[in-house]
Amino acid sequence: MRSGGVWHDWPLTLAYHSVSQRRRDGLAVRTASFENQISWLHRRAYRSMTMAEFTSQTTKKGERLVIVTFDDGYADNYTVAFPILKRYGFVATVFLVSDYVNTDHVYCWDLPAAEAQGDLNPYRLLSWGQIHEMAAYGIEFGSHTCTHPQLTQLTTQECWTEIVRSRVDLQARLGREVVSFCYPRGDLNAEVVQMVRQAGYRSAVVTLPRPVVALSRYTHGRVGIYRSTSPLLFRLKTMPWVTRIYFEHLARAQ
Repeated sequence: MRSGGVWHDWPLTLAYHSVSQRRRDGLAVRTASFENQISWLHRRAYRSMTMAEFTSQTTKKGERLVIVTFDDGYADNYTVAFPILKRYGFVATVFLVSDYVNTDHVYCWDLPAAEAQGDLNPYRLLSWGQIHEMAAYGIEFGSHTCTHPQLTQLTTQECWTEIVRSRVDLQARLGREVVSFCYPRGDLNAEVVQMVRQAGYRSAVVTLPRPVVALSRYTHGRVGIYRSTSPLLFRLKTMPWVTRIYFEHLARAQ
């Protein structure tokens, strides 16, 4: 098992939320943009893997690796992103908010755009049927807590419940171990990170920059990809020397 620690030896890890032509907010990457990004990684011979695979496999030095991640569990991860991933032989890790799977819940940050658009459907979340189909292909599902709170604003017991119960509930529905965690809103501190470790997860991710605690297997740095990420910016964000310089800058800052 990989212990983590040398940032530039870790795979390129990308953080997405939604892939949609129907949404116009900053979290929603256009369908054509997403396909262009995955196609570009494929042409450059990146090998796709999940967070679970990365923490349990030995990788070759110098191998081009990419972990594609999605936060929040939007239904378009299945309807739009999943067919594109399959087309290029890619997998991904999707972080689910366990209490909201298979419900009509719309996140509070999506409501203004959804109401202005007059259509809640583009903001819907994954169903269990969609999740099981994706899991059978090789998509990993991790925890993004039960209700997507700011963990540092909770009591210790409330925080522990969000971290642990989400894992237990997801494992029961998936029929497999859940080993990856994502901090809602990137909100964390040393106590929260320690709870994630104690809860039995093998890794946890955070979208940079978050220089609150040192980068480690439980604060695995990701590069955020958004609607505003142009083709040039995407290529810059994915260049190994760019991420290496950035990670080393954060290390010095800590």
